[in-house]
Amino acid sequence: MRRRADDGQKKLYFNSRAVKSTLGEIMSRRRDALLSALLSLALPAAAAHADNFAPQTDVPGAPAAPISAAANDTTPLNITTTYLKGASLRLYGFVETDSIYDTTQSLTEEPDNALIQKRNTFAGTHSREEMSIRNSRIGGELTIPTTDSGWKTKGIFEFDFLGNQGVNTLPGNAGTGTQTENNFFNNPALRVRHAYVDLTKGELNFKIGQTWSLFGWQPYYFPGEVTILPSPGMLYRRFAQARVTDTHDVADGWQLQTAADAAKPAEMNSGSPEWQGGLRLASTKIMGASANGAYTSMVGLSAALSGVLIPLRTADIGNPTGQAAAFDFFVPIIPSADGKSRDNTLVWGGEAGAGTGIGGLEYTALTMGVPGLSASNAGANGAVDSGIGGVNDSGNFEMLRVRAFRSHLQYNLKKWAFSGGYSQVEGRNLDRFASNPGFSAAQNLALLNGLAPKIQYGYASVMYDALDWLRLSAELSQTRDTYNDPNNRFAINNRYQLSAFFKF
Repeated sequence: MRRRADDGQKKLYFNSRAVKSTLGEIMSRRRDALLSALLSLALPAAAAHADNFAPQTDVPGAPAAPISAAANDTTPLNITTTYLKGASLRLYGFVETDSIYDTTQSLTEEPDNALIQKRNTFAGTHSREEMSIRNSRIGGELTIPTTDSGWKTKGIFEFDFLGNQGVNTLPGNAGTGTQTENNFFNNPALRVRHAYVDLTKGELNFKIGQTWSLFGWQPYYFPGEVTILPSPGMLYRRFAQARVTDTHDVADGWQLQTAADAAKPAEMNSGSPEWQGGLRLASTKIMGASANGAYTSMVGLSAALSGVLIPLRTADIGNPTGQAAAFDFFVPIIPSADGKSRDNTLVWGGEAGAGTGIGGLEYTALTMGVPGLSASNAGANGAVDSGIGGVNDSGNFEMLRVRAFRSHLQYNLKKWAFSGGYSQVEGRNLDRFASNPGFSAAQNLALLNGLAPKIQYGYASVMYDALDWLRLSAELSQTRDTYNDPNNRFAINNRYQLSAFFKF
């Protein structure tokens, strides 16, 4: 093979003897180029942010400093798109492997506020073991240069594998159209967690798309758990919304945030979005570490109030509007020495929420045994998701009234985190759903005994960061439901969980 210049252009000339070696050289170069491209995609997550791999979508506040600085010695990937010139992409996520043993057959990986099966049932007296990677996650943060007018813009997209669009969402049930347990765990469906644009100019921030609910100022106050959230008694929800937040410095090291949004309606036939608002006072200097799942971040001493209005309309059995309020707090009892290190920090966090229409929505899967409104119900205006409300003893649609609180403590060392907490949920108007005018006496007795006016939950967990990118965790938890059934008053599930997180 030889080269020569011709009219200022470089050209390649091959002879028959060099063809084979040249092809091998080309393939080698392509292989090296492909390897470089793959590495450039894998490394940017740790590049421009010294955040111990913590994406801001899930872990708000100042990022925690990494255990070592080696992961930050890479260059972020610069990409070019049709409309976003000069954009940069930060990839992040983790591979999570869970081993979960439950003493009843009541739950899958995510406990939510699902009821525990009573002891007079087979499922309530037999155990379950799950091994799953479905909570593994991948996301991207696309940032474009600040405009001349001062707008800072980024787009967030994040996915996990907890989606499930099967006819029957639980494995192991026979029948046409159901899925196998093998497919449920080994071939999970991709699910959208976050998909939104974030716009900031000065003191104003706008979020448009699907992200965390403002109610409860999620996710600032999530407990320090290993289990796949949400656990019982915690506000937890993501949905499409349009939000505006105003942040003001009110004193040295203190910020006041006010926010409002219009969010996805609880029931689309109601013809109105949900309306949410909130107020939050937070320190930017007094910081504590908050570790849950795969991530750790620094959150400031803070307190927050939030509220929600949930309009809902039926054809002719009632048009209630849910109303609820929440109070959240985070107190670094032993704050971080420099606002960045989690070593030797002790924090206390908690939340209290009460109102109507938030069961099954903000409190995921919370029904307390109240049957939902189906499209076939007389006077309905389409189906209403379970937990929001049901048909009361007068035959009208009524929203479930709930009250919940939770509290947790977490102590962090450089590589360790220890946490424990308790939560409780109460149904405040379950007597209104204890009978149905269209039911027989036997059906109404079953309905009454199936109501659970109280859910209690407690946990203890430990997390160990063996490497910057590897977290090993364990958790013991117990859920105890109190039923109306005098012969089976309590239903208890003990959960033992081991988890490993490979973060990138």
